[in-house]
Amino acid sequence: MLWTEKYRPKILDEIIGQDKFVADATHWNGVSTTMPNVILYGVAGVGKTAAAHVLANRLLGDDKKSNFFEINASDDRKLETVRTTIKDIAMSMKIGDVPHKIILLDEMDGMTPDAQNALKRVMERYSHNCRFIITCNHRHKIIPPLQSRCANYHFTRLSDADVKEVLVEVLRREGQTAPNSLDFDTFISSLQGDIRRGLTELQASVNSNTPIKILIERTHAPYKEIMSFVLNKDYNKALNTLHKLVYLSVDMKVVCQNLHDTVIDMNDLDNGQKFKYLRVIGEAEWRSNSMTPKILSSWMIGQMI
Repeated sequence: MLWTEKYRPKILDEIIGQDKFVADATHWNGVSTTMPNVILYGVAGVGKTAAAHVLANRLLGDDKKSNFFEINASDDRKLETVRTTIKDIAMSMKIGDVPHKIILLDEMDGMTPDAQNALKRVMERYSHNCRFIITCNHRHKIIPPLQSRCANYHFTRLSDADVKEVLVEVLRREGQTAPNSLDFDTFISSLQGDIRRGLTELQASVNSNTPIKILIERTHAPYKEIMSFVLNKDYNKALNTLHKLVYLSVDMKVVCQNLHDTVIDMNDLDNGQKFKYLRVIGEAEWRSNSMTPKILSSWMIGQMI
């Protein structure tokens, strides 16, 4: 069984690093205090989808299977999806002794503005019967009328200490000893708070008996390749390597941070060259708030070459 599923939080107290959300959700019991529509936003791998399932488990209990619906909004992003699938679910009667049905719209920042406007109307019309949990990486891609109709919670990147605590506990429960070494701390730091990736890579390491040091090298390998292609002015290979990271859903801010660290460690560059690349990487991180990853990738590689 995948560790990301096996050790996914089951109750609110198991959610780490999101104190405001946990404190508020503790009071949502569906009786005296009703759950609002909710937006959970933040970088990938910090537990937004897991928290949505914890909330559904808490409110729906044994009737979750009949009253909880999960839709990947980046796949079903069109207006017709809202007018048919989502509307049909929202208007159908709840089953069992539950306060309301819950619809999880995962990766909502991929849904078109027209579809979001239609969702706003569905949300208002069926509020007596249904609640929505929206997750996204970038809240600014959610239209303001939707934001204002939801309780908004920023899921912050987990600290290295929090990530280490989780990984050490998982290793203990799996009968493994956590390595007490600088390599392990370096590996944790390279995750940039992405606990999901940490669990995935650590499980692969344990199953294949791969040393942590090799994991670190694999993590940094794509960024070293990108910079090698940039130095050789091979635009296509640099861009294709970067696009592979994008297709693996690596957040562009994480990409920029890892490229930053790679450039800093390149001893064959003089300070002037490093400054040139770091300036582009820094601007790319800032632009990641408003540009799609694919377009931003093309811009960044073009500027660096």
